[in-house]
Amino acid sequence: MTELLKEVKLYGTAHGLPVLRDAEKELLQKIVKNASPRRVLEIGTCIAYSTLLIMECLPSNAYITTIELDADRHKIAEKHIAASPFRGRIKALHGDATSVLPHLDGPWDFVFLDGPKGQYSRQLELLMPKLAPRAVIVADNVRYHDMVYVQGHLPHKHRTAVTRLREFMDKINDTDLFETVVFENGDGLTVSRRKS
Repeated sequence: MTELLKEVKLYGTAHGLPVLRDAEKELLQKIVKNASPRRVLEIGTCIAYSTLLIMECLPSNAYITTIELDADRHKIAEKHIAASPFRGRIKALHGDATSVLPHLDGPWDFVFLDGPKGQYSRQLELLMPKLAPRAVIVADNVRYHDMVYVQGHLPHKHRTAVTRLREFMDKINDTDLFETVVFENGDGLTVSRRKS
C-alpha cells in the first residue's frame, strides 16, 4: 500500500493536482483513527490519494463513498482504487456532489470535504439530515489562500467562493450544533463534531 500511495502522490504532484501535503496527511489520519468511523463520505476524490489515506485508518468493516466532479480525475481515481486492497470497500461516484448528495442514504459517521470550497455551505445543508449523532466533518482549505480573513475588497473571481466559505465557517462555528477546531496549517483545516 505504501508504494501505491507514493505512486498516487507522485502522479498528483507531477500533474499539478491538489493532493494533501504531508502535515495535512498526518493530521487527517490521526483524526480518522480517533473517530473510528464505519460510514465515510468524501467530497472531492481527485485521484483518490486522500481516499486511500483514509481507508488505511478505518476499521475492517468500514467503507467510504467518494464523489468527484471532474471526469478525468474520476477515471484516474478508479484505477488507483482498483489497484488498492480496499477496492471492495470504496464506492467512487462521478458527479456534482450537490446533485448526488440528495440521492445518498445516511447516516454518515465521518465526512471529508475537499471539493469546490464555494460549495461547502450548501453541501453542509444537504448533509445535516444525513449525519449520525456525533458525526465528524473535516473540511480542507478553509483559509482559501487567506482570503477568508481579508476585510474589504476581494478579487472578483474569488468573491463568491469566499463569501460562501465564510457562511460555511459560520455554520460549523455554531456552538449549538458543532464543536469545531480550526487548524491553521497548510491552507487551513476544520474538524467539527456534531453535538447530537
